[in-house]
Amino acid sequence: MPVFYIAPTQKQAREIVWEGLKRRMASIGDPNESLLEMKVPTVNGGYSIISVAGWENRENFRGKKAKKIVFDEVDTMRDFFIGWQEIFRPTLIDLNGEAIFIGTPKKENPNLRRLEKMAEEDDDYAVFHFTSWDNPHLDRAELEKAKQELDPETYRQEIMAEYVENRGALFSYDALMDTFSNILTPADDRYLIIDANDDGGDKMIFSYWQGLEEYKQKEVENMKNEEAVEEIRNEAQSESIPFSNILVDGIGVGARITSSRLLNGIVVYKGSYAAIKTDMDIVKLPNIKHVDHEFVPKITDYRNLRNQCIFTLAEYVNNRLIASKVTGRGKEEIIEELRTYQDASKGDGKRIATPKEDVKALIGRSPDRSDCWQMRMYFEVKRRATDEQDDLTTAVIRTQDNLFIRRKANQVLNNAR
Repeated sequence: MPVFYIAPTQKQAREIVWEGLKRRMASIGDPNESLLEMKVPTVNGGYSIISVAGWENRENFRGKKAKKIVFDEVDTMRDFFIGWQEIFRPTLIDLNGEAIFIGTPKKENPNLRRLEKMAEEDDDYAVFHFTSWDNPHLDRAELEKAKQELDPETYRQEIMAEYVENRGALFSYDALMDTFSNILTPADDRYLIIDANDDGGDKMIFSYWQGLEEYKQKEVENMKNEEAVEEIRNEAQSESIPFSNILVDGIGVGARITSSRLLNGIVVYKGSYAAIKTDMDIVKLPNIKHVDHEFVPKITDYRNLRNQCIFTLAEYVNNRLIASKVTGRGKEEIIEELRTYQDASKGDGKRIATPKEDVKALIGRSPDRSDCWQMRMYFEVKRRATDEQDDLTTAVIRTQDNLFIRRKANQVLNNAR
């Protein structure tokens, strides 16, 4: 029967298990050093193959069969649920196998926490929690010393195996998970958000919304500019989405697409635009004339529109106001992307989230799917700014709209030259 042991890296797998496995099975096992496989006889006259590997080599396990899989230090494995669902879960079907997930909780990558949440709803899962104090082989005096020397959060995480809340994270992990099971009151208005790869790639993400529920998301590759324009027009018609509710990222590829006259009326989004002023200045009293304005001026404390939309998205997600029907890889990528965002404000009065380049470095790709979510918030931010409908607010929104229109017109003119 095949058995897999998967550590975060091949080097760790060799250090943690392989050398000990060889010593333990020295008299009966047949080791293969190059493949890190141990052939072991079974009681019924057959044999089992124990394969030891690192998570970075997970693609090698596609199409194989397994009776048991052990994942060690799950919270340090990047894209864990994508790999689990697409590669390892299918290997258990033929032999009715089982999987064991172990490790120390890590607040930055809480895969075990998610598995615990799954166990609350699925009886096929069982959860066991052990602290360092439960290990009879650890010196009690050393554990007491660690308790005195380590900071409380580190002690809780590393010794007591508890999840410590990631205080700098913008998105609550539990709320983010709930997004894919939230049930919202049905809305009539529909939106289409399109992220065109700003790295010059040929991948586009189409995100479809009914109110604050994303009911569909699709990825399109190898599409020329003219084809993309036609696709947007067709989707607008088939999904009954007005052009005024279609937003396209106006950077890179998106800039060339949105310059088409066939898309007049759609919103061209650029995160570098100034944030929309939505909040009342708390240091000025309402209904009292000021030097420049008849009413209290609106303010904003965000570095730019992108940051305003990210913080707004975090507010909506954390308050369970967002829902999504996206499943599979799309769901896993959204979760991974959004849990990366931290409040990176620098104390200058302007709120900023983790820069996109830093997110790319952390997850190894562009956060295109969740970019659609934060761009969807543009319409919510704009709605907030117009709720009171005072003269000043209307002027702010009109200025913002004119800015979008003027820059789009410039794109069309430049392309015509």
